[in-house]
Amino acid sequence: MEKLHIFLTNNGTVILGMLLGLMVGFAHWYYFGCYWGTYPLSSECWVNCSFGIIVGGFISCLLRTKKI
Repeated sequence: MEKLHIFLTNNGTVILGMLLGLMVGFAHWYYFGCYWGTYPLSSECWVNCSFGIIVGGFISCLLRTKKI
């Protein structure tokens, strides 16, 4: 349990950014998704959510102020 607490303390902002990216990716698919054409980002839910997780984690890593 101690290791989990240390992990969440050190990576809390990244996990939060990934969750926010997941929600934004799902909202993009839900409101703007289309199943025709060649735009791959809006065709499948899992593509949008995966891309949102990756981008959200990356941006939160860049904005994080605490150094490990």
